[in-house]
Amino acid sequence: MMRATLLVICGDERRRNGFVRAMAEAGRQEVLAASSMVEAASLMRNASNACVILDAELEDMPGLRAAQILRNLCPRFKIIFTTRENTRDLEAQVRALDVFYYCIYVDDSADKAELVAAVEDAIGAPKPGRTCQSPKVLIVDDDRDFHDVVRLVLESAGYETISAFSPREGLDVARRERPDAILLDIIMESTTDGFEFCREVRRDPHIKHTPILGVSAIEERMGVERPPDRDGDLFPVDGYLRKPVASEQLLAEMRRLIPAEG
Repeated sequence: MMRATLLVICGDERRRNGFVRAMAEAGRQEVLAASSMVEAASLMRNASNACVILDAELEDMPGLRAAQILRNLCPRFKIIFTTRENTRDLEAQVRALDVFYYCIYVDDSADKAELVAAVEDAIGAPKPGRTCQSPKVLIVDDDRDFHDVVRLVLESAGYETISAFSPREGLDVARRERPDAILLDIIMESTTDGFEFCREVRRDPHIKHTPILGVSAIEERMGVERPPDRDGDLFPVDGYLRKPVASEQLLAEMRRLIPAEG
């Protein structure tokens, strides 16, 4: 889903550096690290989505307590809980918190491979660096005038745009182009097109982590009071705006999902 911040929280410096090094060797260069929940909180202040490698022991509290805090305050965060030594009691308590993954990590190649795989499953494989290219946004909407306006706004802010005018075309383009984000309407050929498109993306292992920003006038056109993104099973997006959308709102959401180069 939305491109996540990757954060390591571990009280032991040697172990913490080992986690960061394992991620770097797997191609993840931008990894935040903290020794305590207090330090982690300041790093995550502006993160609305994150994958957290959380060790059992922190400087200021047990990892289990930190997991409870993260789960209550940041339900979207995907927690990979690590420990040197497993016990039935610890495993039961961690799994009761519905963490994304539970990993017994000592410090060998098998442990690293398991951890790297867990992170990839949580937030997708790292993308190769694209130093000379702008982030690519796929616009999926049947309104050509909307495409023209959005392209002007996004391209002037440093994004590259590509267009699709139906859900089927959008899926084909997303699978071929692997955009950095998708801007998605709901009502196209039918009133449920956006919902079905979104669920198809989330089922595809190659594009399921692509950030999706829903943009629709469904509330006004269908008399719906509750925003559709409130139901994560119906519309599993990473953000939602009502049409008509102000340029400032659109850019703020796009920058939250994926920052532009220019």
